[in-house]
Formats: sequence, structure tokens, C-alpha cells
Amino acid sequence: MFLLITELSSNFGIILIIILLLSNQKIFKQMILKEDMDWKGKIFLSIIFGGLGILATYSGVDILGAIANTREISIILGGLLGGPFVGTAGGLIAGIHRYMIDPNGVTSLPCGITTIIGGVFSGYLYTKTEFRERWKSGILAGLIIVSLNMLLVLLMTKPFELAIQIVKTILIPMELINTVGIVAILLLTENIFRDKDESAAKQAEIALDIADKTLPYFLNPSKESYMEICRIIAKYAEADDVLISNRVKVVSSSRNLSELENETVRDIIRNVEALHSNDVIQINDLTQKYNKFKYKSLAASPIHENNKIIGFLLIFFSRNEKLAYKEEVLFQRLSRLISTQFELVRIQQLKKEASRSEIKALQNQINPHFLFNALNTLISFVRVKPDEARELVVNLSDFLRYNIENSMKLININEEIKHVQSYVNIEQARFGDRISVVYDIDEALECNIPALSIQPLVENSIKHGMNVNLQAEINRRIEIKISIQKKDFDTVEVVVEDDGIGISSTVIDNLYLDKMSEKNIGLSNVHNRLKLIYGEGLDILRLKKGTRISFNLREGSVDEYILSGVKYELFNH
Repeated sequence: MFLLITELSSNFGIILIIILLLSNQKIFKQMILKEDMDWKGKIFLSIIFGGLGILATYSGVDILGAIANTREISIILGGLLGGPFVGTAGGLIAGIHRYMIDPNGVTSLPCGITTIIGGVFSGYLYTKTEFRERWKSGILAGLIIVSLNMLLVLLMTKPFELAIQIVKTILIPMELINTVGIVAILLLTENIFRDKDESAAKQAEIALDIADKTLPYFLNPSKESYMEICRIIAKYAEADDVLISNRVKVVSSSRNLSELENETVRDIIRNVEALHSNDVIQINDLTQKYNKFKYKSLAASPIHENNKIIGFLLIFFSRNEKLAYKEEVLFQRLSRLISTQFELVRIQQLKKEASRSEIKALQNQINPHFLFNALNTLISFVRVKPDEARELVVNLSDFLRYNIENSMKLININEEIKHVQSYVNIEQARFGDRISVVYDIDEALECNIPALSIQPLVENSIKHGMNVNLQAEINRRIEIKISIQKKDFDTVEVVVEDDGIGISSTVIDNLYLDKMSEKNIGLSNVHNRLKLIYGEGLDILRLKKGTRISFNLREGSVDEYILSGVKYELFNH
């Protein structure tokens, strides 16, 4: 009996190893939590557990023509872990195989029948128990199925004396190994899942704690605040030093670095190619190359902005470390946290800049010179052109009202066009046919646009394209083309093009470098507001004759802007 128990225990060990290998797969979690599983998964599990049953048959021990084995472990586990389909299908695979390999065997038929019943019965128990109670069902199934097997052997095996002898020899070892084996694997799978679950929860808790403690420092960025962020991460990561770098050098660290340490880190950033991947990487034995460097190992994770790597989270240890999976996940989450916080800071800065530009723009939108010139034109029309004077009053009224009532609103594109037309009519009243405007607008177009986005561009064309402030340019003419067309399903392109004297390259450079002078505040205001909402501002091109200014409206980006604004407000109040 002892020898038989030893042999069956060895067979059980094979099943245990395969179950442990299976525990690393996604399908394992679906089994444990009774999550919905597709048919491919169910068929795969049926083949696995049915195959384990076949393997147990081949590795069984011959006892008086019968085969003492651990087949029931595989089939019952299939039913209790995979459900009715897996249990029944696995039982059919292993049961039919048991009969077919030896149709005339003394116990082939009862063993085949019992195997199929075991699969069906364990699948039924699956529907009645939660995973934390399955070990109890395992005891019940193991005792009942092995006992049923022995009963069928007594009823169906001839001669009866041989059946009695077989049952007396294998009953206790099979009851013991099968039942204990089923319970052991069920408890083991439960513990594996619980450990993974607890580990994931612990990492999430650490990440949330770091987010909670670092958030105030991100919202008030400074050299000292970023150093404190590094210190907080170092504490939770149990690291000796934490650095935040761009793609060239260290931006901040949990302590002040020496010049040698700074140069060493710069060299690592420049020369370690794997650092520039999207994965968490680990480097050991740093002191072999950098013998004066105090740290032996490094874990690094990229920091992203707009899906591009802009820097790295560098975590140093004074000892060689082998990162566990949970630590890799934690470091990856930390770099994503930093990426998100940097994005929030960027939004905050853009909001401040946009607000600052908006205030300046509102102060300058109703330009005293523009208003003075419009009123002078109106005075000259009152006596000689009363109808045109009335029309000019209406245009001026509409223009002023629109400027006052709309600031950062998103409005219908047609309203913005009407505002542009009011402005153009006022300027044409002054300059006559020296200004001509061509509108190329998709009439079927329906979209929203930030208010006061097109009119400042047209004003820029007239004011600077004609160089109206210079007496020598008094007879200059200009044609402006306004094009608004759909590029694809969610993008509309707006283009303002003129044939004037052309924009200065210095103005273009200053706009992109955020160094615009006060006299170009309208252009700067439009550019910054578009960047805030759509992620990109004006595209300005100096032509052989004139200037082309364009920008894109993206409905999806507006949604992102709104969500980002909500997120910003949430974190800031």
C-alpha cells in the first residue's frame, strides 16, 4: 500500500506542476473568479484537463489488471475550476480514452463511466459554490467519485473475488491521494490568486499614496518642489536616490548631486540605448564602468508627453537589485503619474498664459486708432452717403457687441464669419476697393470655433499686409482669401491668405518662442488659445508675395480640452 501511495503521489506531482504553469495565464484568473470565458478558452481548458486525465491513465499503476491512478484529480479540478462544459468535456475525453485503450480490461468500463460522471458532477458543484469554498466541494467530489468507482468495479467486474481484491488494494490509496490532491490544488490556486490580488492592491495603494503626497508639489512647480517629489518616491520605492531627467541631463533629484555624479548620469542617458524604450529597464553593476559612482544598479522608466519620451524616472540603488514584476509595475505607474502631472502643469501654464493674453487682447481689441478711424469714416458718410453711414453704424455695433460678449467661448463657425464680415465692411468703408476679401467656405459645414479666432488674422493682414501706417504705402491694394474646408471626418482647416508685403520672419520666430511684442498681441492671443484647446496653434508661412496663416479645428481635441479642464479644476480646488 505504501508503495502504491508513493507512485500515486508522483503522478499527482505532475498534475500540480502543470496547474502551477497554468496559474500565470489570464485564463487562470477567469477560472478562479468565474469570469465569462469564450468558447476557445473553454475548449482549451477541456483539452488540458482531459489530457491530464489521459496522462494519469498512462502513468497509473497496474493492480491485478486494474489501473490505480489520479485521473479523477484532473477531471474534478476541470469541473470545479472551469465549470460544467470543461468538466463534462474533459470527463468525456479522459473517460472514453480509458475505455478505448483496453476495452476488455477488468475495470475499463466502470472506470470510464466514473470519469465521465466525475466531470459532470464537479461541473454541477462549480455552479453551487464560490471559489473560496471550492475546497469543500473538492472533498465531497473526491470521496463520492472514488467510492462510486469502487462500487461500479464491484458490480461490473468478473469474477467478484477479483473485484473484491482490487478494491481492497486500491480503495484507500486512491481515496487518500485523489481527495487530498484535489483539496491541496484548490487551496493552492486560491492562495496564488489571493497573493497576486493583494500584491496588486499593495502596489496600487503605494502609487495612490505617492500621488496624494506629490500632488501639492506638482501644482506649485519649483526646483525645491521637484526635489521633494523625488524624495517622496525614493522613500516609497526604498531606493537610495531618485532622479527626474530630460533626454539630456538631470532636472531634479532627491539630494544635491556632485558634478561627477551629474556627468555620470548624463553619460548613462546618452549611451544606454535601452533607456530610450517604452519599457522599464534595469541595469546592474554600474560600478564596473563608472568606478567612482556610488550606485551599483539602476531602474529607469520613460516619462511621456503626447506619446513622445521627454525624460526619464531614474531610481538608483547602492546594491545590485533584481526587480520583481510588482516593482516593475510600480515604477511604470510612477513614470505615468509624473507624465500625467507634467501634463496638468502644462495645462495650468497654458490656462494662465491664455488668460493673460486674453486680458491684454480685450484691452487692445477695441483699438482706439481703429475706433477713431471708423468714427471719422462714419462722420464723412453722414452727409454725403447716409445709407452707407447707417450700414456702417450697424456693422460697428455688431463688431463691438461681439468683442464684448465673446471671449473664450466656443461658438458656431457661422457666427465667427459674420463677425469677420462686419469687420471687413468697416475697413472697406475706409479703404474702399483697396481691400477685397474672397470667402471659400463649405456651406454644409457645421462646427464650433473659439470666438475671435479669424478676425484678428484678417486684421493682421490688413494692418501689416498693407502697412497702412506708412504714408508711402497709401495706394497699396490687398486681396485676402478666407478658406474653411473639412479635411477629414473630425478636422476642419481654416486658412487666411493675403498677397500683402508678407509677414516678418522675426514675428514668426517670436510667436513660436512666446516673445511677441504688444503690437502683435492679437496674433499671439489666437495662437495661445488654439494651443490650449487643440494642442497646436497657428501655422504661419511667408509666401513669395504675402502671408498664409492656417490652423485646424478638431472636435475630438475640444472634448479632451474640456476633460483636461475638468481634471485641472478638480486638482486645483
